[in-house]
Amino acid sequence: MNKPCALLLLPLLLLSCGKTREPVTMTLVSYNVGVFSKYEDNTVPQVADVIRGADATLVALNELDSCNRRHATFQLKELADDLGGWAYQFASAFPFAGGAYGNGVVSRDRVISRYRVHLPKSDGSEPRSVAVVETDRCVFASVHLDYVGERSQIDQVNALNDWFKAVYTGAKKPVLLCGDFNAEPDSEAIRLMRESWTQLSGTDFTYSTKNPRKCIDYVFAWKEAAPVEVLSSEVLTAGTETLSDHFPVKVVVKF
Repeated sequence: MNKPCALLLLPLLLLSCGKTREPVTMTLVSYNVGVFSKYEDNTVPQVADVIRGADATLVALNELDSCNRRHATFQLKELADDLGGWAYQFASAFPFAGGAYGNGVVSRDRVISRYRVHLPKSDGSEPRSVAVVETDRCVFASVHLDYVGERSQIDQVNALNDWFKAVYTGAKKPVLLCGDFNAEPDSEAIRLMRESWTQLSGTDFTYSTKNPRKCIDYVFAWKEAAPVEVLSSEVLTAGTETLSDHFPVKVVVKF
């Protein structure tokens, strides 16, 4: 072999000897926990068991109390501690009973950035929020849309889309959004979501645990970020019937 050919082959040989990145598999859970007291008092330990049983990496939580007269504890931290000291982010949606009420995320992975995104009230019942964390491997967020007016849901979807477009378009890691959207699959809010997000979860009923009749809880991935592959999606019904009025949604992804 002459020297020019050998020199051309050398970079290829070096590349073939280099390390390749292994695919990442993660389990995502979306759960409206109903302030851990819809049907039983303080279901934090049972919800922690559900999270462990699902082998979750990241969990989006809706309807959380923080140090108010209804629940004196910081519920999200209580859950994170029960899980063995997971990282967490709370996003207050509005002040409530001397404390706060909102959404949160717990993460088994290290969190490197945290955000709270305000969503408009419009014609809805109350303001809403998005809790966002960024880990070394992905961006993960929890949202709870208003339940009263379709106009408020659409305005809230537009607001969250504007924020993610400004901050995470072109992200080299997946950007994932979960939560209780209070909107069924054929609603305008979910149609609008699908313009910018890929729906990863299915359409099995998630509400209510006493009379399952609606799919209103979802897991989405931002289309303008790194793509993900869905390995499985399911609604966790067994053993969760009395923990909240919503069933948790579990999605396993690979990227």
